[in-house]
Amino acid sequence: MTRGILIYAHNNRTVDYALMAIISGGLAKKQLMVPASLVTDQSTVDWLAESNMLDTASAVFENIIVVDRPQTDNQRRLHDGESNMVVPFINSNRGSAWDLTPYDRTLLIDSDFLIFSNRLSEYWNVDADVLIGESINDIYGQERLGYNDVYISEVGVKLYWATTVMFSKTSDAKLLFDTVNFVKEHYQYYADIFRFDSRQFRNDIAFSVAKHILGGFEEDENGILPPVLSLLDKDVLHEVNGDRLTVLVSSRLGSDYCAAALSGVDVHVMNKQSIIRNKDKLLELI
Repeated sequence: MTRGILIYAHNNRTVDYALMAIISGGLAKKQLMVPASLVTDQSTVDWLAESNMLDTASAVFENIIVVDRPQTDNQRRLHDGESNMVVPFINSNRGSAWDLTPYDRTLLIDSDFLIFSNRLSEYWNVDADVLIGESINDIYGQERLGYNDVYISEVGVKLYWATTVMFSKTSDAKLLFDTVNFVKEHYQYYADIFRFDSRQFRNDIAFSVAKHILGGFEEDENGILPPVLSLLDKDVLHEVNGDRLTVLVSSRLGSDYCAAALSGVDVHVMNKQSIIRNKDKLLELI
């Protein structure tokens, strides 16, 4: 049975998702000791060539799978510490992962998820067709999280985190991804049913609704990966020294910061520009 990592990256004019995918894929490949593949579009490949990173990408990824660039009006406000801007958010094609993966067992991760341990290796042989991140663990403390970080809306359907999804090339897994695609195609309808905000498409919501439907409209404790340790986008990745990350963590109100250090743990760094600022040190690790 083949195993591997799959990452999606579609650049916009503000965020170099391809660069982040190289870092994320390289770290994951090193720690989990399996190959990695990239799903991207031609304009992003062209940027890799223009930025002299295509050779590095080809060394990290055994497959660079070029697909049509998703057409979307998705916008997202991204913070970088105390500053922020609204940028295009091109992430609506993750439901194609079952069709595109070259592996029998795949770990699908976000390009801003940095793996510094082999913890997820424990799940390759788990007898479940699909596993998904159970929840989010905030580095500062759960009190910074809002209701909609735990549930998709006030109806109380649990929010799972599609930052990490492990799946097999089985018919049951395909059904889950087909349902994710159906939810995406009828997003406004499901927003009306489940009362979530439809203005921005979120994979977390699409996967959570699909899992809820296929679980018989009940919360299903099966098929979960560990909670996703996360730095919110108001937090700042300050320095990288080997696998030791020094971070500046914002208070719950966002006006004060405290320093913290992480070492040897997997972490979702939502402040994408702070990953890019530390690219040289991170690239040394892959």
